[in-house]
Amino acid sequence: MTIPLRARLDERPCFGVSCRLTRTTDIAPMLRDAGYDWMFLDLEHGPLGFDQITQMALAGVEAGVTPMVRMADASPAPIHRVLSNGAMGVIVPHVDDPETAAAVARQCRFPPLGERSVPGLVPQLGYTPLSFAEAAKRLDPLTLCAVMIESAAGVEAVDEIAAVEGVDILFVGASDLTFQLGVPSEYGDPKVVAAMERVAEAARRHGKVAGFGGVADAAMAQRYIGLGMHFVLAGNDVTMFMSGARARRAALGES
Repeated sequence: MTIPLRARLDERPCFGVSCRLTRTTDIAPMLRDAGYDWMFLDLEHGPLGFDQITQMALAGVEAGVTPMVRMADASPAPIHRVLSNGAMGVIVPHVDDPETAAAVARQCRFPPLGERSVPGLVPQLGYTPLSFAEAAKRLDPLTLCAVMIESAAGVEAVDEIAAVEGVDILFVGASDLTFQLGVPSEYGDPKVVAAMERVAEAARRHGKVAGFGGVADAAMAQRYIGLGMHFVLAGNDVTMFMSGARARRAALGES
């Protein structure tokens, strides 16, 4: 049986890949066999349609590569929809205060813990007959709520955000954060490092998981992993394809 992602995150760094180029369900077992733990399906900036995301998410469930969907914003209805159709968690951008974090967390849990809408079926649990009460009991502890810290305001409020019940992951959107802090793409700038340290400390203090995405340089990423930031977006499929394609072409020599 696959160990739930939340339990793995408590023990070690877990790596994900953003799927932008991919259009088929093959990506889930491919990521599994490449050693990845989760997949990032993007409704904020990505080109994938909802049907594609649903199919890829369910393939991720089957492969043991946890499907996380980044939402466009904190609106409840889209969160309910992705969680009803394969996602095992959501990543909500631009969370700058504990009130927004609490509103997001409520959408990830069924009543009485939250406000998640009860669907007609929950394909993440398969198709054996199952009562809604039992489905909710199983899904609540497995569903991950990740809020993105990607502004100076979010960093300033991160301790209060981390204290919100139901929030599982504090995920730093490092690219947006560098712009917000006035140091575009300077991922090692002292202001960015201080922000990362503050997020990691808030997560530790409140028993949450910290993570980040957008840091391409491996040494810099390892520095932040060393802070205990275990939820790591390792990169995206386009960049990985282009890197491999260029390396292969160079290996074959001049034309």
